[in-house]
Amino acid sequence: RDVEQALVVGDEARDLLTAARPGTAGTGPGADTGPGAWAGAGREQVREAHTALRALAPRIADPALRAELLEVCGLLASRPAERPAGQPVALAPRELDVLAWVAAGATNAAAAERLGLRPETVKGYLRSAMRRLGARTRGEAVVAARRAGLLP
Repeated sequence: RDVEQALVVGDEARDLLTAARPGTAGTGPGADTGPGAWAGAGREQVREAHTALRALAPRIADPALRAELLEVCGLLASRPAERPAGQPVALAPRELDVLAWVAAGATNAAAAERLGLRPETVKGYLRSAMRRLGARTRGEAVVAARRAGLLP
């Protein structure tokens, strides 16, 4: 069962990474695969891939594979040119998981269901992340996390 789960997760991760690479999304007839296309729709696909990969990570039993997957999430999120100078913001992994779902448009209840948590727990993680990011709203927290390079 563990091997089957690892294979399924590996396939899903590969598919998401393929979709997140420039030039692979929307490659059908008439699709715009130039740099402008990557900046528009591709960026949203990277965000969706990041959210999905972060949701898969807790389901992986192998610690090395889980760490590798989270490292890939970090690569998707990091945009060094946009990182502000100064004190880096550090969020707990679950705070980042919740923020990734909020960034994807999920409600607290939907994020809770995807992450296997209670809605009140999601609300607590979100409140903590907002406090660390200096944000007053969910939207501000997502923007701050993106500017800090924590989310794509």
